[in-house]
Amino acid sequence: MALLGTILPVIVIALIGYFVRQRNVLSETESLGIEKVAFNFLIPCLLFNGTATTIFPEFIDWSLMSGFYASIFIVYLIGMLIGKIFFAYNNVQYSVFGMGGAYSNVTVIGIPFCVQAFGDEAFVPLFIIISTHNIIIFTFGTVIAEIKKESSTSILRHLAVVIKDLVSHPITGSLLAGIIVNLLNIPFHIAILNTLDLLALAASPLALFALGGALTRYKITGNMRATLTIVVMKLLILPTMVYLSLFHVFDIDPLWAGTAVLLSSMPTGIGPYVFSLKYRACESQIASAVVITAMLSVFTSSFFILLVT
Repeated sequence: MALLGTILPVIVIALIGYFVRQRNVLSETESLGIEKVAFNFLIPCLLFNGTATTIFPEFIDWSLMSGFYASIFIVYLIGMLIGKIFFAYNNVQYSVFGMGGAYSNVTVIGIPFCVQAFGDEAFVPLFIIISTHNIIIFTFGTVIAEIKKESSTSILRHLAVVIKDLVSHPITGSLLAGIIVNLLNIPFHIAILNTLDLLALAASPLALFALGGALTRYKITGNMRATLTIVVMKLLILPTMVYLSLFHVFDIDPLWAGTAVLLSSMPTGIGPYVFSLKYRACESQIASAVVITAMLSVFTSSFFILLVT
């Protein structure tokens, strides 16, 4: 019953968003407007509020990063190898393909899942992972995609643009702003804090609602063998490797390790689909994986919640 109470609210809100959009209760324009409010304003407010006001421990165990990202890169490399050997992909295609199996939706779905499962104590490991997730994975994917067609100078220039875009992104930017405010101990008037608290309360429900509506745009098409390979890597192999790494290799606080495992069990995020559109590679496989992992992650994430709690 406790597990049902953790997962059901998250799923129901996303399903409401999906059916509201599917039944055209909201138009495409209205749905996009809700997404912009949720992803560009409310989620950044939630992340800024959390990082600005949380009390960070005196000692941060950076083994969390080692175990989490080592697992991600192993799965990414496995995906690239499968793409090259079994699907004859070029470097751009297998870069996109590998990202589909290694990139989790750590914000829109990850935040409400982890807060529901572990409470506000999960916010510090959430911050550590969310603040680095996009920069590390997109930088690696860009290097692989560009390595054969650009000189080293051009790759560095391209990476500089990627990193600049990520740092200026509302989600990453809000995390950085929050940590600066926290470290400098900048005071806020109580009215501002109360306003941020109210906005933060609205962030997760509206983001889940918007995500449900957004899923209506993605269809299950294309090479299903490739798509199902991404699904298996994302929902089974990645969280299993993160679990083994953080619970059996590194000695990490169980709450931190559990948060990381739960984040790794989230469905494929929208990021890899945007990446696939940019390079015009594996778009249908990634779009299909976004939909299928969103549906199946209910069951796989439930298993990993039970495993870590």
